[in-house]
Amino acid sequence: DAYLDKQNYKLSSKQFLKVLKKAPHHLPAHIGYVMALERIGRTKQLCTVALAYGNATKIAIQLGVKGDDGVEVDVNKVGDGEYSERNKGGMAEAILRRALTVAKSCSKYEEKMMTLVRLSEIAHTYVLAADVYYLIGLEIVQHGTTTVVDGEGEMEEAMQAFEVANAFIRHFMLETATTTAEGEDDDDALFYHAGSMLELGKIALSREDNVKEGIEYVEKALRKSDELEEDGKVEALVLLGQAKQSMGDLDGSIQNYKLALDLPSVGKSTAKAHHQLGIALLTKKKGGDNNVKEQDIENHFEQALELGMDPTPEAIAVLSEHNIHVMRSVNRAQWDAYNKAMESEKGGGSGGIMSGGGLGSSSQSVFAPQKETVEQEQQAEDALSLLEQGAVAYDGNVPTGGEGDSSLGAVHRRSSAT
Repeated sequence: DAYLDKQNYKLSSKQFLKVLKKAPHHLPAHIGYVMALERIGRTKQLCTVALAYGNATKIAIQLGVKGDDGVEVDVNKVGDGEYSERNKGGMAEAILRRALTVAKSCSKYEEKMMTLVRLSEIAHTYVLAADVYYLIGLEIVQHGTTTVVDGEGEMEEAMQAFEVANAFIRHFMLETATTTAEGEDDDDALFYHAGSMLELGKIALSREDNVKEGIEYVEKALRKSDELEEDGKVEALVLLGQAKQSMGDLDGSIQNYKLALDLPSVGKSTAKAHHQLGIALLTKKKGGDNNVKEQDIENHFEQALELGMDPTPEAIAVLSEHNIHVMRSVNRAQWDAYNKAMESEKGGGSGGIMSGGGLGSSSQSVFAPQKETVEQEQQAEDALSLLEQGAVAYDGNVPTGGEGDSSLGAVHRRSSAT
């Protein structure tokens, strides 16, 4: 700990390893070692660090570490709903969530996906497992092509991950809910994952003739808005407004945009709310609504540009090319384009789909049994070596879902089979 406090991470890691040789059960040493390795800052090792956090999670589950409420987490009940609420999984959940945060920063997409899938197998609560599968789907969406023709395979993979997340929440809700009102279905009872519903709505709205389905998904996500991040809430309201606007419901869309702007500003989504509201008000004014003020329209376009939105034909038409907000946004867009071009020339690709990686370069689904490459096997061995051989003996006894029908693993298998 002293070396860790002094930011001498290499010496710190060595000292923690000495502790692990003598006491392989010592959870603080496991955590300290991984923290030191993470703070060394080698980006190529981030997936290894995430997997090492995963191994520390297994130790925490086995030891039954107490949660914030001081209650001992019974490892025999981690899969039956008793500890399934978000942030109720004790120290093990906190460690695994750190693993997920690190995994999202992995530079190579395929390694990141492999790491997330492995971490999903460690999740010891329904809600935590749902959150992991949500992240898996999100990564596929963010790194895959989103066009219907070229990206259909990637979108299907993402949708499957989001549906698995919904299935975990459904199992959790069915086990913890006391009663369901007569005639109330799963959707009425909110038996789904809010973030996954939002992403399913975005996918549906990106396809032709799926506007109504997309609206249903987004509205379901908003019914559990307390589970969404602030940017997710704003994004959902903007999506709903755009969908209504495309169907000719200007008043409904304006209402949604205004609700989005009532929330704290979150950058791009708030900028889009301003922009779309400007377009909706402009449409109403052109339709003969004299109650709409030109100044209000201009203000919303200017706010959108100030919050980072690139200049659009609609904004330029209303504000003119000589407007100070337009000129600043044009300069910003040109500077961003220049930087991207320079990075491209230097070969600064991150190994994602645009660089030839990603799911599109492989015929294997992320939900299929993982075939480890030599590099992946070595990566796993490096992660396990953090426990100095001692922790290897625990893998067969850690309750990660392989034992018993009441365990989370049984739900995992049933969800994957659907």
